[in-house]
Amino acid sequence: MEIENNFAAVHEVGTRELLKDAVALYKTPNPAARQDSVEKIWDALERLKTYYTTLDKKHSSKKIVNDMANENDDFADLFNNEFKVLTDIGNKYRIRHHETDRIDITDVRYYDYFFSRCLSLIALAIQYLR
Repeated sequence: MEIENNFAAVHEVGTRELLKDAVALYKTPNPAARQDSVEKIWDALERLKTYYTTLDKKHSSKKIVNDMANENDDFADLFNNEFKVLTDIGNKYRIRHHETDRIDITDVRYYDYFFSRCLSLIALAIQYLR
């Protein structure tokens, strides 16, 4: 089953559209689209954190992580850390921000790694959304 089949579970339209756009860009044969696909998947990650609109970003993220962890503190720590690391990557490298002090991604093969890592966390998280 392709990951896109799980996107229907994402009821928040903006997040769902970012995910669809990211995967579509990633699948295009144009290597230049890799950078755009990574930017879109990171935007989807950031938007996912605010999925529960009745909660602020911090509490929405916490709810997502707690649901994923099934009340297991070890997994809660793992998922919290992964969300934080991915946020830090998005801010430190030239993925979402393009200021001159960001680290350039000089090897296009890194985009595959970044895309897959971010999509993996999102794919798991959306299975727990309510």
